[in-house]
Amino acid sequence: GERDGVTFVDDYAHNPGKVKAVLQAAAAGAWGRAVCVFQPHLYSRTADLAGEFGDAFVGADLLVLTDVYGAREAPRPGVTGKLLVDSVLDRHPRQRVAYLPVRSELAPYLRRVLRPGDLCLTLGAGDLTSLPDEMLAEP
Repeated sequence: GERDGVTFVDDYAHNPGKVKAVLQAAAAGAWGRAVCVFQPHLYSRTADLAGEFGDAFVGADLLVLTDVYGAREAPRPGVTGKLLVDSVLDRHPRQRVAYLPVRSELAPYLRRVLRPGDLCLTLGAGDLTSLPDEMLAEP
């Protein structure tokens, strides 16, 4: 959907290859900026693929990372969304990254940073999928 000149698109991309593909497709559009909101899915996947995720977000003008959506897995010590923040910044120190571990922080933050002409992509296999609807429904 679209609101106030911002286009919202949700995609199930939850591994590095799929994230790269979505951002490459977004680059073909006529948006001013691509704002990517990514929620890591599963502690095991986050730990195993943290290095690969470091290069997955290259096409994002702004990357917003949340904490891990554990689904069926119990939390693992040291495995948080911060692992991906560190991986991205190790490989791309100039990448604009915001780390908002708590899901409820996302909408207020996005209201402040999104501007007309932006594409806001929500990517992941967790509860992030409802964020665009929340953004579109707000008064």
